[in-house]
Amino acid sequence: MTFEQLQDLFFELQVKADPSGFHGFLCGRLCCGTMPLETLIKTSTSWLGLTEEQGEAAENPLRDFYEEALTSLEDITFIFQPILPDDELPLPERLVAVGAWCSNYISGLGEGMSSEFEVSEDAKEALEDIAAIGQVSVDFDSEDEDGERDYAELVEYIRIAVQLIFSDLHPEAGSDAEPTIH
Repeated sequence: MTFEQLQDLFFELQVKADPSGFHGFLCGRLCCGTMPLETLIKTSTSWLGLTEEQGEAAENPLRDFYEEALTSLEDITFIFQPILPDDELPLPERLVAVGAWCSNYISGLGEGMSSEFEVSEDAKEALEDIAAIGQVSVDFDSEDEDGERDYAELVEYIRIAVQLIFSDLHPEAGSDAEPTIH
């Protein structure tokens, strides 16, 4: 599901929610481990502030969205991408979306953490960086060509950092990559 498709779903549900923020929250929650789909739907319904009727209307699209998000996180070919607005939007608006994605990722991760939560030093550094990116400032010259390049590098960093964190918390996910000898 794209940013625009998620935005359209929220519009249909008459919910004021940020697609990037919601995807960030969902990815953070999914990084903490598997949970029953019904529990994830209940958590998301609460996060989005959906009524029971809205939750029922959104159940199938959200179910597909969850499965797509988890599949992209688990994929060993690193296809994961944070859901962010298209490049046609002004850079400051896209940076706000990146900040929302990151801060909600940390929130989702925090909600799902257990007492056994343990990551490598690299993943701890990545988490600190993502938390800092969540506080992004948009006070700069948005006409600067370097800004677009910096934005692309920032999004790529987030993509790799999230995959590092996920693989730290789910070492079994990468075990499929091991060649087997017959």
